[in-house]
Amino acid sequence: MQADWPAENILLALLCERPMHGYELAQTVKTDAALRAIWRIELSEVYFLLRKLLKQGFIVAEAEMPGAGPPRVIYAPTPAGQAALEAWLTVPEKYPRNLRTALLARIYLALRRDPALAVRLVDAQREHLLRWLEGERDRGHGDEIVALVHRFRAAQVEAALVALDELHCVALARADASRPSATATAAA
Repeated sequence: MQADWPAENILLALLCERPMHGYELAQTVKTDAALRAIWRIELSEVYFLLRKLLKQGFIVAEAEMPGAGPPRVIYAPTPAGQAALEAWLTVPEKYPRNLRTALLARIYLALRRDPALAVRLVDAQREHLLRWLEGERDRGHGDEIVALVHRFRAAQVEAALVALDELHCVALARADASRPSATATAAA
């Protein structure tokens, strides 16, 4: 996906879990505590983003004829949409300014999809941030305000690295829990 912000990717990830109609999708985002903590998506934005995803060819819309009431449009991912989501979930966030939003959304959605994928994403992001931090330390800043801004960013990245260590532990625990145990495999 081309967007820096995760809103359309959040919707696409949820649709890759199961096809839904727009209102159901909005309710899913609204009631998921983790998603709500990371990103707020209003109902009107859901429909805007669904149109965008349709235009990009990442989802398809099909009319569902319920027993009573008006027909609803059910949205489902296309193979191109699934591929775009997979690509988005594997690429570390390039810019430190997007760590709280885009990165946390990516990691959470990767955890939902495949905890082992989340482990790889966290590791890749950690390496990217360490390289960024090293480059930042080597930079010279002539102006004291510019230097302060860069120290502030570096402190945010250092805090993000601590959080990534915690997320790594969470992702590893979930990956271990999702693997069939050796005794269960041997018993089968």
